[in-house]
Amino acid sequence: MPIKQSKEAPDYYRKAFELISGSLPNRRWRQIRNELERSGVVINLKSVQFYARLKLSYPRTVLTKSSIKTLERFQLRHQDRQEFLGQELLNILREIKPTVSDRMLINSFYKARLSFGRQNIYSFEEASKVVFFTAISRNKV
Repeated sequence: MPIKQSKEAPDYYRKAFELISGSLPNRRWRQIRNELERSGVVINLKSVQFYARLKLSYPRTVLTKSSIKTLERFQLRHQDRQEFLGQELLNILREIKPTVSDRMLINSFYKARLSFGRQNIYSFEEASKVVFFTAISRNKV
């Protein structure tokens, strides 16, 4: 027998989202909830708050299953590394998005609020942010 979700849970998550982003019409909330569900994210308080902050800073950003899988693959493959040189990270980004310009890849650093330098050293956490923003960016050539 399927488990029915109580009506309080969706309202709870909506209120959590609105505390960060401001009031939303019902239609917009349904769109956001559907984006989260389609992306495969487990909907909990932490994920809803993260998505609200992401949407506040980057309103056109949409999470997709492929972008989340890309981030997870990166973190799994490089979990033993503490640091990355800018050039190494740029090469990794090139593997993720082979058809876009270097300028678009470098924009991912700025979206992550980092300045890019080929000789700069980036922590694993910083590199993960850059990979995330590369994964969610549109494929403009």
